[in-house]
Amino acid sequence: MDEITNKVARQYTEYAYPPPPDDLTATASMRPGIYCDPGLYGPLLWPEGRAVEGLDILVAGCGTFQAAVLAFHNPTCRVVGIDLSPASLGHHAYLREKHELSNLELFQGDIHEVGGLGRSFDYVVSTGVLHHLPDPSVGLAALRDTLRPGGAMFLMVYGATLRTGVYMLQDAFRRMGLTMDDAPKVRAMLEALPSHHFIHAYLKVAPDLGHDVGVVDTFLHPQDAAYDVPGLLAWVRGAGLEFQGWAQNHIYYPQSLVRGPAVEITQALPDEEQWAVVEKLLCVAGTHSFVCRHPGEARRPGFGAEGLSLRPLLRPDAVITANNQLEIGKALYDPTQAELAVIRLATGAATIAEIMDDPAFAAFPAEQREAYGRSTFERLWKIGAVFLGV
Repeated sequence: MDEITNKVARQYTEYAYPPPPDDLTATASMRPGIYCDPGLYGPLLWPEGRAVEGLDILVAGCGTFQAAVLAFHNPTCRVVGIDLSPASLGHHAYLREKHELSNLELFQGDIHEVGGLGRSFDYVVSTGVLHHLPDPSVGLAALRDTLRPGGAMFLMVYGATLRTGVYMLQDAFRRMGLTMDDAPKVRAMLEALPSHHFIHAYLKVAPDLGHDVGVVDTFLHPQDAAYDVPGLLAWVRGAGLEFQGWAQNHIYYPQSLVRGPAVEITQALPDEEQWAVVEKLLCVAGTHSFVCRHPGEARRPGFGAEGLSLRPLLRPDAVITANNQLEIGKALYDPTQAELAVIRLATGAATIAEIMDDPAFAAFPAEQREAYGRSTFERLWKIGAVFLGV
């Protein structure tokens, strides 16, 4: 291993990350937020439809429990976890024994050398890992080479905009000579920063800074890269992969978050330009979670006449509340009665055309119904409420 990779391995051995659960049954309530879980998010990975039983899954950089969680919730799948840190793998081994996860294999090693396993996979997961490599492109290429034809890859890397303040402080702390043993000093410095510092936008949403492990991982990491949307797309394509889509559309399309004249102007742009503009307008993407596949295999819905054949399915992280609001993550929407009607029919079994043939819409001319169905499900897809099978 190179010097940087050795430093990263040492950090995650001394500060195992993320803080692990002692019992995987406790992860059931958080499962809808685990976007890489194929049992819940199969249509995100394979919009064209694919059975998610019996998959061979690689979790590259599995941390303290990610591979175990996927093995626990997807018992028919065979999961391989690889990580640099023996401490992280030790907790995986504890969880494997406790929950009798015979479908979980563990290996200590470097992502660059994953080909040495001599295995290929239907599904590759790597979240929060590639941006810590000396050359993320080399790591991504190594993962690509393990992905079978027709497979899917779920990745998460850091986003550049919201983390602007993080990189300012990383540079300052590095110049001070601070190391991972100085987490208490860093915490004290964070509390003393002026209110106008760029870091405060990040601190408001950072989920893991209440303990030293999170402070070390965020501010004292020896290697850390981040991407804006254009840079991420170029990185994926440069590795010989094809971008398919985001785990959370609402962060990238203007329908849900942008207000004022920017909505109409941005909607007129091609999708990739919309994503780039929204990212810079909102600065909410501290990470980018997305799916990519081999060239020619990516599938994204179209909303022209072909949109009538799409099959909508309410996402597991979207809920109709008791007072008929649509709750997606922490966001609440007030759908119209007509929108509620089509949402309730989004079971994945019927196409948009079949949904709009429902007796509830019989009073409207067919052309009106079809146009309404396409536009409504396009909006619901872009705010992250539904999957659309293609």
